[in-house]
Amino acid sequence: MACNQSTKSIVNIPRISAGTFPIRCWGSQANQGTRFFLSDNPESIFLSPHTHATPFTNGFATLWSDTVNGRSSVRYRMFVWHLNRTGQNLKFGITVGNAGTTSYSIHNIRSSVQVVTNFINHGICAASALVGDSLDALSPVDSSIPAGGVGVVREWSVPAPVPPSTAESLVGGIIEFTVSNTAPGVSLNYRVRTSLALGTTANLRLNQTPVVPYISSSDGTHPRGSWDFTDITTSSDYAAGSGWRHFSISNGNPTPSNPATDDIMKDTNSYRIIGAPDNQGPAASNKGHFGTRHIHTVRLTNTSNADRQVKIYIAPQVYTYAGAVLWSGDGITYKVPRLTGPQSTGASPTMQQAVEVATVTVPRNTVSPMTRTITHSTGGSSSTPLMVIYQTL
Repeated sequence: MACNQSTKSIVNIPRISAGTFPIRCWGSQANQGTRFFLSDNPESIFLSPHTHATPFTNGFATLWSDTVNGRSSVRYRMFVWHLNRTGQNLKFGITVGNAGTTSYSIHNIRSSVQVVTNFINHGICAASALVGDSLDALSPVDSSIPAGGVGVVREWSVPAPVPPSTAESLVGGIIEFTVSNTAPGVSLNYRVRTSLALGTTANLRLNQTPVVPYISSSDGTHPRGSWDFTDITTSSDYAAGSGWRHFSISNGNPTPSNPATDDIMKDTNSYRIIGAPDNQGPAASNKGHFGTRHIHTVRLTNTSNADRQVKIYIAPQVYTYAGAVLWSGDGITYKVPRLTGPQSTGASPTMQQAVEVATVTVPRNTVSPMTRTITHSTGGSSSTPLMVIYQTL
């Protein structure tokens, strides 16, 4: 994975006025038809007798699974994020079970999934690789899956800490791949799993266990699920000369007084296994849009008789944010470093950390909007909502 994009500089801008709230943006589905598979719950993998232990059956656990009916080929994008807190070595992998009568192929793999101990930096790199289209091209472990067989897409060893180090390992990032029936036009009959095994020598093809119950804890419920779209679109309008304006994206649950939301990857519209208990189903919503490209359309006008310059920033609305951003005006992807949110410990009461996305000259008498896009992706271990902020110079 290329992680050589430049990093945006942190700037300080005035905090939004007390009692003023960002304008929430409506979200729509994008890149429909590509399957999005999110495996982030349980995020921390513990063993018994921990309160939130992950149950292993004969040494295996299924963290999430998915299938689609009626297609002969399915393209996947996965976001996976699991921390080994067992004190033992683990093997993590992605498998495809073929319940059909013809062979299936696994191909066109692109990935940023790695085993790391520096979660924030890796989250930024994975987001940058997605936005900048620099995921690694890889070969599958099994390129062909016979009828009735199970194939491995990719697998990773996730070690326990080696003393004196106490650093725990996380397997995380984004991976894309395609599953196709070798018989043209014949529908697939399959199941994709994120599989976990105790030890590093286990054969993940043997794992046919049901999905483990999801975990809810004091730090919230991490998401998991699968949807038939991978990206989110939102938009905002700004008239040059309007002063500071703030818009909220990746904005979570709506309120009765402010119903706009882009929280559209929810547990309620996720795939769920027919007949499975609720706790084996999808968990929470992907309100942080991890693993997605969020494309925000900017529409700028200027009805004055003079050219005006507009600065555009992104900044966390509540807590810490990091990830990647691309402005369509220059087509360059930048890493967004860790930004302290207004409600983070030690945050300034008057100033807000942000990065500048662009400075745009809006010509005089621009009545038909000048349109550009901001594409961002949230890094793992970061938080949202995020603000798009405008300022006229």
